[in-house]
Amino acid sequence: MIAGFDQPTPSMSSEFPAQPSPHASLENRFGALFEQAPVSIQILAADGRTLRVNHAWEELWQIRAGSALMAHVFSADYNVLTDPQLVAGGITPYLRRAFAGESVAIPAVRYDVAALGGTGPARWVTARAHPLQDSAGNIVEVMLMHEDITERVAAETALRVREERFRSLVMATSQIVWTNTPDGRVLEDSPSWRAFTGQTYEEWKESGWLDALHPDDRAPTAALWQACVAQRAVFETRYRLRRADGTYRWTAVKGLPIVDAGGGVREWIGANTDIHDTVLAQAELQEQDRRKDEFLAMLAHELRNPLAPISAAADMLRSGAADPAAVRRTSEVIGRQVRHMTSLVDDLLDVARVTRGLIQLDNERVAMADVVAGAVEQARPTIEARAHALAVTGDAAGAWVLGDRHRLVQVLVNLLNNAAKYTSRGGAITLALTQAARTVSIDVRDNGIGIDAELLPHVFDLFTQAERSPDRAQGGLGIGLALVRHIVTMHGGTVAVQSAGLGCGCVFTVTLPVLDA
Repeated sequence: MIAGFDQPTPSMSSEFPAQPSPHASLENRFGALFEQAPVSIQILAADGRTLRVNHAWEELWQIRAGSALMAHVFSADYNVLTDPQLVAGGITPYLRRAFAGESVAIPAVRYDVAALGGTGPARWVTARAHPLQDSAGNIVEVMLMHEDITERVAAETALRVREERFRSLVMATSQIVWTNTPDGRVLEDSPSWRAFTGQTYEEWKESGWLDALHPDDRAPTAALWQACVAQRAVFETRYRLRRADGTYRWTAVKGLPIVDAGGGVREWIGANTDIHDTVLAQAELQEQDRRKDEFLAMLAHELRNPLAPISAAADMLRSGAADPAAVRRTSEVIGRQVRHMTSLVDDLLDVARVTRGLIQLDNERVAMADVVAGAVEQARPTIEARAHALAVTGDAAGAWVLGDRHRLVQVLVNLLNNAAKYTSRGGAITLALTQAARTVSIDVRDNGIGIDAELLPHVFDLFTQAERSPDRAQGGLGIGLALVRHIVTMHGGTVAVQSAGLGCGCVFTVTLPVLDA
């Protein structure tokens, strides 16, 4: 039998040398083939004991001839049908089929010879069990051949770990990762795309992903994608992508063609990164720059306007031909223009203090009635110059606040002057006071040009101003309302604005906490 490869003793003759029998020669050849085979072979008896192993088996399991472990493997104490590792690995049923007469392919199993007392490394193997029968069809032995797949399993495991790590990384970031076919179609699912957009796989496959883009971005994006696919060029752009909640978010997109060994495109791999907040911030920075540019131009205009009447007055005074009345009028012109320029410079200094956080309050117990009276007194010349009607309503006699009287007057003067400047001549302005248990509110209402809905959220930002009109030559610098908000906030109050739109006027409401009586 192949298990023993018994070597028969040749018969001896005194006259002729003994000739090896054909049977012995065949056994020798099979024995040599068995030992030199590159595949691990283990011959098992019909009851599961080990009868013989080849050199490749010894190398695979690092079990050497003459060792105690080899003796154990060949002893009656070891049987492959009861080996705990093979039982636990689900291999035993396959072996029993082989012992029943079936040639069986055995699935991969990890076997560690340390469990038997060996020192060799654990190996992953697959095997084939083939029954050997005698002429009567009885199973006399089973040949078990092992294939070492340890390196392949290690490579597959490493690949699987990398893929799992990649998927985990994708899920942990805000990026949307996708793959496309060489011709640019979507066939493979993208969980991150579905999670962001809410599209099902059926909705986004092929070219359905374009439906999730903002309508204004679909055509240019599709054209660019088709051009990149045709040219095998990097696809890089940005577009607005509809989120699952229906809102659109700006995303930066980059897709790369993956080239195979033959130089063709195997697939496209790309990612979308949410950059919505960055885009909005950049737009806000650009808007701020635009406002600053407009402010500088406005400042130059505002500072140059008073120079012409001052220069004319100076020329008249220089001539010495003016009568006392003319000199008085000229002096009034100079004084009025100087006051205007001083106001502009004061506003500039205030805005500089605001941006640097240097405004300080001189807090004291202040009667709101005094604040209102002071503001009306200062704003009245501007209001009367525009022929507006001013009405003061409400009673603030019992309202006291902790604050800086000068700064609170400045708040109301800015609001009254703002109403006067943005209201056509002959308009109506109302200052109304309302006192509650813990607060006092001051409404400044006008029937002027109103505020556009797009401008409304920004009226308290620095350098924000409505468009000038021919009827409103003195428009100011667009910093008064920013000062108002800052001063009111420093007093623990709030300021708000309401307007139904252009031509509908507006109302500014300042609310301050009052002191206990």
